[in-house]
Amino acid sequence: MTAEQTVQTYFDALAAGDANKLMGLMSTAEHYVKIGTDKDEIVYGGTDAPAYYQHHVASTQDFTIQIDHLDVQERDDLAYFVALQTWQLKWQGTFEILNMRLTGVLEKENSNWKFVQIHASLGAEE
Repeated sequence: MTAEQTVQTYFDALAAGDANKLMGLMSTAEHYVKIGTDKDEIVYGGTDAPAYYQHHVASTQDFTIQIDHLDVQERDDLAYFVALQTWQLKWQGTFEILNMRLTGVLEKENSNWKFVQIHASLGAEE
Protein backbone atom coordinates (compact mmCIF):
# COMPACT_ATOMS: atom_id res chain seq x y z
CA MET A 1 0.00 0.00 0.00
CA THR A 2 1.02 3.58 -0.54
CA ALA A 3 1.14 5.96 2.41
CA GLU A 4 -2.15 7.51 1.26
CA GLN A 5 -3.82 4.10 1.08
CA THR A 6 -2.53 3.34 4.58
CA VAL A 7 -4.01 6.57 5.94
CA GLN A 8 -7.35 5.82 4.25
CA THR A 9 -7.27 2.27 5.67
CA TYR A 10 -6.78 3.79 9.14
CA PHE A 11 -9.89 5.98 8.77
CA ASP A 12 -11.91 3.07 7.37
CA ALA A 13 -10.85 0.82 10.27
CA LEU A 14 -11.73 3.54 12.81
CA ALA A 15 -15.24 3.89 11.40
CA ALA A 16 -15.67 0.11 11.13
CA GLY A 17 -14.47 -0.47 14.70
CA ASP A 18 -11.76 -2.87 13.51
CA ALA A 19 -9.24 -2.83 16.37
CA ASN A 20 -7.11 -5.58 14.83
CA LYS A 21 -6.71 -3.63 11.58
CA LEU A 22 -5.88 -0.44 13.53
CA MET A 23 -3.23 -2.20 15.61
CA GLY A 24 -1.67 -3.66 12.47
CA LEU A 25 -1.14 -0.15 11.10
CA MET A 26 0.71 1.14 14.19
CA SER A 27 4.45 0.94 14.68
CA THR A 28 5.64 -0.82 17.81
CA ALA A 29 8.59 1.60 18.01
CA GLU A 30 9.32 3.37 21.28
CA HIS A 31 9.07 6.75 19.49
CA TYR A 32 5.41 6.11 18.57
CA VAL A 33 3.03 8.71 20.00
CA LYS A 34 -0.75 9.17 19.70
CA ILE A 35 -2.26 12.39 21.05
CA GLY A 36 -6.04 12.58 21.19
CA THR A 37 -8.51 15.29 22.06
CA ASP A 38 -9.12 14.47 25.73
CA LYS A 39 -6.89 15.97 28.43
CA ASP A 40 -5.08 12.72 29.28
CA GLU A 41 -5.43 11.00 25.89
CA ILE A 42 -1.83 10.28 24.98
CA VAL A 43 -0.01 7.06 24.20
CA TYR A 44 3.76 6.84 24.26
CA GLY A 45 5.31 3.78 22.64
CA GLY A 46 3.74 1.51 20.09
CA THR A 47 3.44 -1.40 22.49
CA ASP A 48 0.72 0.57 24.34
CA ALA A 49 -1.29 1.30 21.16
CA PRO A 50 -3.32 -1.96 21.20
CA ALA A 51 -4.95 -1.17 24.57
CA TYR A 52 -5.75 2.36 23.37
CA TYR A 53 -7.44 1.18 20.17
CA GLN A 54 -9.31 -1.65 21.89
CA HIS A 55 -10.79 0.91 24.32
CA HIS A 56 -11.58 3.33 21.47
CA VAL A 57 -13.41 0.66 19.46
CA ALA A 58 -15.30 -0.62 22.52
CA SER A 59 -16.46 2.94 23.34
CA THR A 60 -17.66 3.88 19.83
CA GLN A 61 -20.85 3.08 17.93
CA ASP A 62 -22.52 4.29 14.72
CA PHE A 63 -19.28 5.91 13.54
CA THR A 64 -19.01 7.71 10.19
CA ILE A 65 -16.13 9.83 8.95
CA GLN A 66 -16.55 12.45 6.25
CA ILE A 67 -13.19 13.51 4.86
CA ASP A 68 -13.32 17.20 3.99
CA HIS A 69 -9.62 17.48 3.11
CA LEU A 70 -6.77 14.97 3.00
CA ASP A 71 -3.19 15.60 1.94
CA VAL A 72 -0.60 12.83 2.22
CA GLN A 73 3.03 13.50 1.30
CA GLU A 74 5.44 10.61 0.83
CA ARG A 75 9.24 11.05 0.89
CA ASP A 76 11.37 7.89 0.65
CA ASP A 77 10.73 6.03 3.94
CA LEU A 78 8.82 8.89 5.62
CA ALA A 79 5.32 10.22 4.99
CA TYR A 80 3.10 12.79 6.69
CA PHE A 81 -0.53 13.76 6.42
CA VAL A 82 -3.11 16.35 7.36
CA ALA A 83 -6.84 15.62 7.39
CA LEU A 84 -9.88 17.74 8.10
CA GLN A 85 -12.90 15.60 8.88
CA THR A 86 -16.40 15.54 10.28
CA TRP A 87 -17.01 12.64 12.66
CA GLN A 88 -20.50 11.51 13.60
CA LEU A 89 -20.54 8.87 16.30
CA LYS A 90 -21.97 7.65 19.52
CA TRP A 91 -19.09 7.94 22.01
CA GLN A 92 -19.62 6.14 25.31
CA GLY A 93 -23.39 6.34 24.70
CA THR A 94 -23.60 10.02 23.68
CA PHE A 95 -24.16 11.09 20.05
CA GLU A 96 -21.60 13.64 18.87
CA ILE A 97 -20.65 15.53 15.73
CA LEU A 98 -16.98 16.52 15.83
CA ASN A 99 -14.91 18.74 13.55
CA MET A 100 -11.64 16.82 13.63
CA ARG A 101 -8.20 17.94 12.55
CA LEU A 102 -5.55 15.25 12.34
CA THR A 103 -1.88 15.22 11.48
CA GLY A 104 0.48 12.30 11.50
CA VAL A 105 3.74 10.74 10.48
CA LEU A 106 4.34 7.31 8.98
CA GLU A 107 7.58 5.39 8.53
CA LYS A 108 8.32 2.42 6.33
CA GLU A 109 8.92 -0.77 8.31
CA ASN A 110 9.71 -3.90 6.31
CA SER A 111 8.23 -2.28 3.17
CA ASN A 112 4.95 -1.41 4.98
CA TRP A 113 3.83 2.04 6.08
CA LYS A 114 3.28 2.26 9.84
CA PHE A 115 2.03 5.18 11.91
CA VAL A 116 4.60 6.58 14.33
CA GLN A 117 2.71 9.75 15.25
CA ILE A 118 -0.94 10.82 15.18
CA HIS A 119 -2.24 14.05 16.64
CA ALA A 120 -5.94 14.93 16.76
CA SER A 121 -7.60 18.17 17.75
CA LEU A 122 -11.10 19.55 17.67
CA GLY A 123 -12.15 22.56 15.68
CA ALA A 124 -13.94 24.89 18.09
CA GLU A 125 -17.12 26.76 17.30
CA GLU A 126 -16.67 30.52 17.39
